[in-house]
Amino acid sequence: MSLELRPTFAIGLDEPCGVVLRRLRAQMRAEHVQVRWAQRPGGGGPPSTREDQDHVALCMDESVRHFWSPWLNIDLQSQDGGTHVYARYSPHPSVWTGFAFCYLTLGAIGFFALIFSYASTLSGSGKPWIGLITPLCALIALGLWWASQIGQRLARAEMLALRACLDAALQAKDGETPRADDASAPVTTAPASPTSR
Repeated sequence: MSLELRPTFAIGLDEPCGVVLRRLRAQMRAEHVQVRWAQRPGGGGPPSTREDQDHVALCMDESVRHFWSPWLNIDLQSQDGGTHVYARYSPHPSVWTGFAFCYLTLGAIGFFALIFSYASTLSGSGKPWIGLITPLCALIALGLWWASQIGQRLARAEMLALRACLDAALQAKDGETPRADDASAPVTTAPASPTSR
């Protein structure tokens, strides 16, 4: 079990970023996996061609997607003449936004409850019990973390399938078919955001 909310990994390649992008675009194939291309925020000007899109999001096809199904967000960067591939698993963007909002809300409520309790104690108004809201918020946050760990465990097979899709595409030579067992079917491609082609 990983303690991370969004597990990450990185791969260093000796080939230039453009070569890796072309290979991924040509070789990214897996059954029940959607590939979405976009330009990484801060990755330059508006994308004029598909080659400018240096962010890839792999997700399970809607026909097999569950609430806990992961997304694999992949960023490619040129580094010392080679390519640095940085990948991070996350839940569906709306699920991740919900988790982040819950953590932010719980932190704010706990913080202000602690301040109000301290102020009540100093002023003698008799409401220091409000400070008990802070540990309650911490317990709820722990429950959210535990729920994320359950989601990662349920999504383990899908996480491995997304990683296999990426590995097969990176290891395939130009003109070859990816070698992963589940990487032979055509893939559904869709734009990842309004900035993608």
